[in-house]
Amino acid sequence: MKTRVGFVSNSSSTSFLITNHGREPLTLVDFVTKNPKIIQDWISMYAWIQDGETAESEGLTQEALLKGAEDENITFAAGETLPCVFGDEDGTLIGRVFDYMLRDGGHSLNFEWNYNDSHR
Repeated sequence: MKTRVGFVSNSSSTSFLITNHGREPLTLVDFVTKNPKIIQDWISMYAWIQDGETAESEGLTQEALLKGAEDENITFAAGETLPCVFGDEDGTLIGRVFDYMLRDGGHSLNFEWNYNDSHR
């Protein structure tokens, strides 16, 4: 598998602001669970799957992303915005995926995420 690098900065990790717009505490696992398109989009944009390989055979799955979210162990209180740093140098799938996929910002039913300009 080859990984295409799309965004270059002087830093190897990126800080994001993630907001829980829900009425109860939610975790990073909830964020991944409620936004399955993030890994799908990352695979289609950045993962070069070679002949005989699949995303699954390379460990590029929603389950692997969930494991990374569990390892991060981040909890967002209701209405809370937290700075979160992810980077491909972490050596984790969640670092590789979120470092690229959260940069343009976005939102879902319970979450909103943006690039953290104050940590440039």
